[in-house]
Formats: sequence, C-alpha cells, structure tokens
Amino acid sequence: MDQSIKSFSLQQVPMTGRQTQQLTTCRSCGFNDDGQFCSNCGGQLHRQRISVSALLESIVDFFSNFETKYVSTFKALLINPVDFLDRYIKGARDSYYIPFKYFFLNLSINFFVYTRFNLATITEEPMEVEVDQLLQLKSDVMFDQIINNYGSFFALLIIPMYVFFARLLFPLVKYNIAEVATAITFLLGQLMLLEVILNLVTVAIPDFYATSKCVVMCAELAIFFVLSYKFFKDKLFHAVWKSLLILIGIYFSMQFVLVVTQNILHFIYE
Repeated sequence: MDQSIKSFSLQQVPMTGRQTQQLTTCRSCGFNDDGQFCSNCGGQLHRQRISVSALLESIVDFFSNFETKYVSTFKALLINPVDFLDRYIKGARDSYYIPFKYFFLNLSINFFVYTRFNLATITEEPMEVEVDQLLQLKSDVMFDQIINNYGSFFALLIIPMYVFFARLLFPLVKYNIAEVATAITFLLGQLMLLEVILNLVTVAIPDFYATSKCVVMCAELAIFFVLSYKFFKDKLFHAVWKSLLILIGIYFSMQFVLVVTQNILHFIYE
C-alpha cells in the first residue's frame, strides 16, 4: 500500500512542476506552451532579437548566393541552354537559381532600366506627346500609362501561353507541363538580360528603338526554335513551322489581352 502511494506521489511531481511554469503564447499559431519551442507548430516561443552580426550574415549570404547561383545559371544558359535545362529537370538544381526567381530578377532589372530612362517616350518629341494626350480619352491615357509603366510584366503571360501551344503541337514529348514551364521561364529570363542591353543601347542611340524590337522578336523565335528542335527533339522542318506558329499564336494572344484590358478601362472611365 505504501509503495503504491509513493509511486502515485512521484507521478504527480513532474505534472505539478509543469503547472507552476509560466505559459507563453506562440506568436505563430497562438498556442499557449512553455519551454523554448512551441509543441504545436515548432516555432520559437520567446522573442529572438535581430543582431547586427545576423543582419550582416544575411547580406553576405544574399551576395554569395547571387555570385554563385545566379552567375552559374547565367553561364549555363549562355553556353549550352538545352544541356542545362535537361540537367536541371533531371535533378541538378542545388547550384542554380530556381526558374521564376531568375526570371523575376532579370525582369525587375529590365523594368528598372525601361522606366528609369523613360524609354516609352524616348523616340517621341515632348510636344507630340502632350498633343496626343490632349486628344486621347481618359481610358486611353490610362491604358498607355499601364503599358508604359508595367508593359514588361505582360511578358509573364508568355509562359502559360507557350505551355499551352507547346502541349498542342508537341503532345508526345516526355516533359510534363511544369517541366515545359521551367524551360521557357529560364530562357525568357535570359531574354530579359538581352532586353536590358538593347534598352541601354537605345538610351544612347534613340533611333535604335525600332531595331531593338525586331531583335527581341527574332530572339523569341530563336528560343522557340531551340526548344522545338533541341529540347523536344523534333525534326528541323517541323521545328521551324511549329516555332513560327507558336510565335504567331502568342503574338495574337497578347494583342487580345491588350484589347480586353483597354475595353475594360473604357468601361470603367466612360
């Protein structure tokens, strides 16, 4: 009998000790718990101050990743893009940027250059711009502002459009939708860097603006051809006409999106 009472008392000791400890509300999930970590979500229960050393470490980590992963991705896409895409899809990913991160970073650089130097109006005289804006309806002015300020982000639509047309024209390829999207995203990210160079040349030589647009279109066609011929391993003749068809399909799809956007603005402002 005494042994059972002693055993019962020992069992109550840790519970009593736990009850006397102060509970802390987890900032992540709201669960009340004690100790260092939340038993519900695993988050830190106590405030962790950000030190100067931790801040410096995060900055160093960003630039070290930029120097290694970004540069490695750029070099691989520049030297042998198809081989890089094949290796990345098969699992060699630790040394490279993820596709959308690479695309968005280069898109942001291109967007900064485009807006910083106001390339939308670089080939027009200031007086012509003012007269055009006076003659335009409010919705048209708003549409022009959207295109001028955010036109680069319409390039995002090329990714799902390309995947759609590629699945129609290459139904028997071994790559799934996500892998095709990965391939086109990487190559469009590389294209953004080409546009940065072309935009900087346009800043120095405004008459180069029209030529730069033709170069970008030719580069897009080259990307579609490389994917068709090398990545999807189609025959040369089929790769040519399918690439042209994809380019035409994306072009008219983008025009449709822009027309719909303008009609919506007409409806809102008129």
